[in-house]
This record gives sequence, C-alpha cells and structure tokens, in this order.
Amino acid sequence: MNIKKIGNLLAYITTEIPNISVRKMIKLVYLIDEQSVSKRNIPVTWLTYFVWEKGPVAPCIYEIKENDKNLFSEYVDVTRDEHDKMVITALKTKEKASLSFSENELKLIDNILLEYGNRSADALSEHTHKKNSLWSLAKLKFKPDFVANKGKTDIAIDLRELLTTEEEKLEIYDDAYEVAML
Repeated sequence: MNIKKIGNLLAYITTEIPNISVRKMIKLVYLIDEQSVSKRNIPVTWLTYFVWEKGPVAPCIYEIKENDKNLFSEYVDVTRDEHDKMVITALKTKEKASLSFSENELKLIDNILLEYGNRSADALSEHTHKKNSLWSLAKLKFKPDFVANKGKTDIAIDLRELLTTEEEKLEIYDDAYEVAML
C-alpha cells in the first residue's frame, strides 16, 4: 500500500470538502478508483475494497476513526464535530497533496469531486449500490449475511471486472499491479 499517495489523496479531498465524514471519504476514494480503472485501466490507490453493507469499503480508511490505527495521521486528522460525527480535516495543503498525482490523475480526481462531492454519504451509497454495480454484483453472487457479520464481510470487490471484456486492458491492469506491488 502506498501510504503517501493514499494519505495525500485523503488530504487533497479534504481540502476540497472540509470536515468530510469518514463514510463519505470512503465512497469518494472508491469512486475515484472505479472511474480510474474504467478510464485508464488502473486505479489511483490500489486499495482493496470489500462488500460491506453500506457499500464498498477500504478498511484502512475506515480504521482512521481509531487513532491508533490511523495510517494516514501525517496527512489528515480525524475528530468529532459538534454533532458527534467523525470528520476528517487535512494536515497538508492542496498544493502539497497534489504533488503525489499525475496531471491525468488530478483531472480524474477533480471530476469525481465535482460530480459527487456535494452528495451525502447516503446518496453515494445508493450510487454504489445501484443495479449492476460491482458491489451489487458481488452481493448477488456471494449473498453475504450482513446481520451476522455486523455489516462487514471479507468479500473483495475486483475492479478488474470493469475490464473483463477487453483482454488488452486486463493485461495493462495486471502489469501495472505487478509494478505497484514492488
């Protein structure tokens, strides 16, 4: 996992959407990766997302609510607001955070924030739950018991499924994955 790149993505998003909730952050990061795979054949973060009741979740971002598990404490701070909701604030400027991304990545990130940044976490969950989304297809295939598992599962969402009809794009993804995991 590229903690620096993911941390800077969290900081960048938070400079655009101050005091963002953890849940909304998780959804936006997922949408950035999903869109990146669809458009560029590779994700921005290489995070693994799981089928949780409220949508695709990368546990490392979910866990920033617990200070002792916040891998990104150099980049963002997590506190409770006046409504006792966990919110994220940036510890880096937008300019410093943006240095981790290519021009194409920044355009993609900015487009996602423009399109989805004003939506609530619930609205983003509805979007990621829509019919034929990777989350809904995995839920249909594996039939997770959210009640027994307190809303969580270990069912991974395979972003490669966005590319399954195009062998060349799958090869690009797989080659990039090998490089990213070095």
